[in-house]
Amino acid sequence: MMSKSKLKVAIIGTGRMGGLMEDENPFRNQYTKPYGHFSSYMAIPEVEVVAVANRGRERLERFSKRFDFENTYLDYKEMIEKEKPDIVSVTTPSVRRAEPIIFAAENGVKGIYAEKGLCASLEEADNIRDAVVKNKVAFNWGASRRHHSGWVQLAEGISKGAIGEPLFATMYTFTDIIKHHPHTLDTVSMLLGDPLAKWVEGSLVEKGDQLENGAAIERPRAFPDYDRENHRFVPPSGEEIADPMVGFYRVGYSNGCEGLFVPTPGRWEIDVQGTEGRAWGWEQQGIWKIRKGGQKIQRNSKKSEKPPLIEDINIRLYGDSPTVNTIRDIVNEINTGERTRGNIDVTMQSVEVQFGIANSHLQGGKRVSIPVSDRSLYIPGG
Repeated sequence: MMSKSKLKVAIIGTGRMGGLMEDENPFRNQYTKPYGHFSSYMAIPEVEVVAVANRGRERLERFSKRFDFENTYLDYKEMIEKEKPDIVSVTTPSVRRAEPIIFAAENGVKGIYAEKGLCASLEEADNIRDAVVKNKVAFNWGASRRHHSGWVQLAEGISKGAIGEPLFATMYTFTDIIKHHPHTLDTVSMLLGDPLAKWVEGSLVEKGDQLENGAAIERPRAFPDYDRENHRFVPPSGEEIADPMVGFYRVGYSNGCEGLFVPTPGRWEIDVQGTEGRAWGWEQQGIWKIRKGGQKIQRNSKKSEKPPLIEDINIRLYGDSPTVNTIRDIVNEINTGERTRGNIDVTMQSVEVQFGIANSHLQGGKRVSIPVSDRSLYIPGG
């Protein structure tokens, strides 16, 4: 029998992030494992998973057998109403994520851990935000670098002036707009101090583009079509996901900083330039570094001072995996009222930019203001 002091957890979605990815993830150290939601909850004494739900029976049975867990449901609404969980994880594809998040928020759940992307439109995102705020639900989404000690330490160093005043961040990677670009957007925002995004301009990858071959390697699936009449991206025949790959784009922030996102297959790197140094993370090599000194960059001036001595600071990891830290962050808000690092307001900033990129693409690369005026564009991502 579960201890009364523990928070009850229910998981909606028993696929890869729900738990099955634990066997796929090649990394074995404490900073990446446990990775899936179920295993991460099992690593935290303050919580206990009481039930899981999935719309498909086959994957539900596979999950049940893998983790020797028997209390399963095919209907998540029935599960929430019957089990009355304190925390709900929603790990469904983003195209099917808005409804269970809103239902959980409106039916007594205290905390929600939603995977990314958040949903399929800004209209859905608005409804999610309203439900979470109205019902005072602790919220985090799956932009996991915000809870990874390497990136957290990098952000803390920048915020304390280690590179002077940050100017811009350059992000090198190549991926899809809904499922995976939340990682890039959220991490860049965190490193720059979470300023409000003011504008975005960019493009998506289409058939015949220079990046077409790279897209086929990174995300080997057919290109989605855009249905102009219904203002939505349409999945290829036989699929439910239409998640376009993203080309080059720029984001302007309220503090004068700018994010540059360069489509670079096979990489996941960020370089932040400041007036008195730089900070960068080469995640695939496991390197996070701050370099103080060097030639100072002065805004609006051609003058330069004598360059100070250069000091390199190499960051060492500590603590638990990002998934474990994300859950602990939710538990902390439930217990103390202190908002999570990835609360719904922080999340909405990245979601606005995601759909802003798509709107910019549809307008020929035109700069789009944030918040985006068009809330109806529908992108059924993974």
